[in-house]
Amino acid sequence: MKTLILLFISGIFSLFGGIFGLRKILPLFATVALGTAMAYLIYDSNYGDTNLQDMLVFNSYSTLFIGIALGSTLLISILTAKGFGYNKESTGDLIGLMFFVLCGVVCMVSFKNMVMLFLGIEILSIPLYVMVGSNRNNLNSNESALKYFIMGAFATGFLLFGMALIYGATRFFDLEVIRSLSATALASSPNLVSVGLLLITIAFAFKIAAVPFHYWSPDVYQGSPTLVTAFMATVVKVAGLGAFLKFIIYLSPLLGSNWYLIISIMAAATMLFANFVAIMQDDFKRMMAYSSISHVGYVLMALLSVNPETQSIVGFYLIAYSIATIGIFACIMLINPVHNKTNGFAIFNGLSKRSPFIAFILTVCLLSLSGIPPLPGFFAKYSIFKQAIGEHLWLVIIAICSSAISIYYYFRAITAMYFTKEEDEVTVVEKNYSGYVVISIALIALLVLAVFPGIVL
Repeated sequence: MKTLILLFISGIFSLFGGIFGLRKILPLFATVALGTAMAYLIYDSNYGDTNLQDMLVFNSYSTLFIGIALGSTLLISILTAKGFGYNKESTGDLIGLMFFVLCGVVCMVSFKNMVMLFLGIEILSIPLYVMVGSNRNNLNSNESALKYFIMGAFATGFLLFGMALIYGATRFFDLEVIRSLSATALASSPNLVSVGLLLITIAFAFKIAAVPFHYWSPDVYQGSPTLVTAFMATVVKVAGLGAFLKFIIYLSPLLGSNWYLIISIMAAATMLFANFVAIMQDDFKRMMAYSSISHVGYVLMALLSVNPETQSIVGFYLIAYSIATIGIFACIMLINPVHNKTNGFAIFNGLSKRSPFIAFILTVCLLSLSGIPPLPGFFAKYSIFKQAIGEHLWLVIIAICSSAISIYYYFRAITAMYFTKEEDEVTVVEKNYSGYVVISIALIALLVLAVFPGIVL
């Protein structure tokens, strides 16, 4: 609870700090505030579970996913001084919006009542619409904001309709009460329950960009400012998947074999489609959007077999994915600081000669996402495959083939860095020290997780 209050106060301070000319210190303030929020989160977790009027529950589950979101945002906050340079006058506003998004994340992964799930999604989404369109001089950013807003409103409609049907079958929004009444609801109103669960699942699929509800994601990721794209690809994904897993854990008695079949087909389609389409992309940010979609498919596999280990397996996967993804986008900001410039694969040409350090870290991050051992991405995928292989062997085979496909498009950037001649107009920003700090932290974190995966697993 203290973490949520601190995030809200920090957001308000950032907004007023921008108004009163404190823009230069706000990136440092954001980093300190997020570090303090993380400390509060760990401190409170030592005192057991906290139930806030049966609306929010703060326990080990919420602590894990809130911690991942805070850690990811902490790395991103270090980059805000340069990352929000395209709109210096609104730096305070953007940092404040980032804090408000985190308030939504806390509600989404801590909800016990479906009303709080709805509020969490809205608190998260509305600031994001503004952040996506914050580069006002870029038409692609404006277009992305409009698309994201329309699709977000569309997904909210599905969520509310599904919640209404579940309420009609059970007369409650509280997840524990709904779980206790599952047998009665299935006996008296099976159609309401089935359709309600399907609509809520579609809403979650929109939010996490699972196939076939992913079409907004590549356009929004490509058009958004690079730092906002990194924020969406990590923090928002963590929130959506964390909330979806919690929903499944609570309402598993209501979920029939047909529902699990739908999720397994969605997972297979997400992995195969995203990886095949990623091969054909010429814009690196758009390719990373499809990469992000494919990783949702792997996590959906873990949601098919919920057991006491699922929480740590999904948590480890999201940690490894978030660190590597932030490291990659931090490298992009160093390589290509002009926000309106294209992000084609040509920006990597000859990078190993111009900046071996950046090239090495970018290579490690890309290899981790592709699942190459002994990097943490390999252990993350292996844990999911090991859990799913007993009941979903066919899906594991598809996942392995999809991982093999992903190696091709990840290696396109690696090949350009080490085996393609550099272009004269490509430069590296040597004085962006915050960027070097972030990619160094990402490298150290990936190496530590590679050597000690048991820290989380």
